[in-house]
Amino acid sequence: MQTARAQEHLIYEPGQMLADLKKFKNVLTKVHPGTFTHQTYQEFDQMVNVLKFQTSKPMQAKEFYKVILRLVANLHDGHTQAYSFGKLGNIINNQKRFPFQIYIKDERLFIVKNLSLQEIIEGSEILSINGNLSNEIIFEILEHYSSDGKSHNGMRHWLGGPYKPFYNIYPEIFGEQATYDLVYRDVETHKIAKTKVKSISKEDYKKRESIRYTTKATTEEAFSFDINKNDNYAYLKINRFFKTSYDEPENTYPIFYKQCFKEIAYKNIKNLIIDLRNNGGGKASNAAYLLQYLVNQNFTPAKEITTMGDDKYFLNILGDSLNLNEPFGLKQKKDGTYKVTDHKLLRDLMNYAPIEEYQFKGKLIVLINGGTSSAAGIAAGLLKQYTNASLVGTETYGYAGISNGIRQISVKGDHTEVAIYLPLLHAKYNINKHIQKRTVVPDYNVSSSIRDIVDGKDVILQFALKNLLTTSNKNQ
Repeated sequence: MQTARAQEHLIYEPGQMLADLKKFKNVLTKVHPGTFTHQTYQEFDQMVNVLKFQTSKPMQAKEFYKVILRLVANLHDGHTQAYSFGKLGNIINNQKRFPFQIYIKDERLFIVKNLSLQEIIEGSEILSINGNLSNEIIFEILEHYSSDGKSHNGMRHWLGGPYKPFYNIYPEIFGEQATYDLVYRDVETHKIAKTKVKSISKEDYKKRESIRYTTKATTEEAFSFDINKNDNYAYLKINRFFKTSYDEPENTYPIFYKQCFKEIAYKNIKNLIIDLRNNGGGKASNAAYLLQYLVNQNFTPAKEITTMGDDKYFLNILGDSLNLNEPFGLKQKKDGTYKVTDHKLLRDLMNYAPIEEYQFKGKLIVLINGGTSSAAGIAAGLLKQYTNASLVGTETYGYAGISNGIRQISVKGDHTEVAIYLPLLHAKYNINKHIQKRTVVPDYNVSSSIRDIVDGKDVILQFALKNLLTTSNKNQ
């Protein structure tokens, strides 16, 4: 039975939904620079017509929100999101949670944290929820949420983390319930069992999690560095490509990198591990500064950065000029779009030369996973393109060679409490054209088992240390 709050009926009429669907279609067609990266106009138009048909009769607001989620997911662009606001936003944001944190592997659901009142051991496998098989649940969620490109690894990874967690997404897509009928396989006995679990409020979820589990700080340091002299390797962890804000001094990362590579050179370290796992992105220029210590030739990260129009164009469509002309030095191209010519704000377009002092020429290993997003995906793509790095882990969330993560805007529905958040600029990087539109694939595909996750084992790092270090140059 649904909770009392979920029974709050907010109904939209067909005319309201059609008007906002048309608005969103117009914006995605004329403003979003990546709507047709993975689909033709005809395919996009056909999908919109299907969604129009689905909204041709009165519909609960939450169901219309799911319609817009599908519209956005079909773009396969991680920087484009649907969201709700107002009364609908309050209903969705305060839905009770499914009481487990999960891990997805091989289209299967495993329990990582048990926040229910049932004694179910972490590592047990969820076989079905309310009669919905685990793989069917995953496929349905992926119809409503996507990452960059058409790989699903990034979204599967995010469902197990804090950004788009399964415990929020499941009730959003399948409906909030007071209780759930759960069928699971016990990790120790391997027996299949049935039980009922109660949904849990956001507050109770956090309270139980703090009591039962040790949780990491919500905000990690942007970067860290360490040297293991005995095994002759340096470990550089980069959690994001900005330290405190996008407006911080441009030399923040260059200063840090210089300190790292200076120490590597002085201690004659022959192996470097760069960990980009769960890096949510930031400024791609901060990835370019890193490459300067790893390449032997000049390079320009971005081939071109474009937008659909200039200030006058956006004023006609959005009622706001957006003030793009001067800051980005927009110049019109032959196809009618505009390219960025001013490099002050977007240093991805600058030319970068190798830094000879403290240049690293040893073994380079880069760790990636489904949480490697946006500028971190670009960083992994550039490292793959311009160095001899060995990439270890799982496929990234972020593209290898394109990005729509620059200058984003929100467009709200006029008749519904649904909105979309979309980018204005499209960057194409100097990456092989055959992998530009795909997320980054590792050279060594290494993923964790549920036992590894529960036990806190870092199998990706362990694989690199055991199999890839240059051992002949270790200090004796």
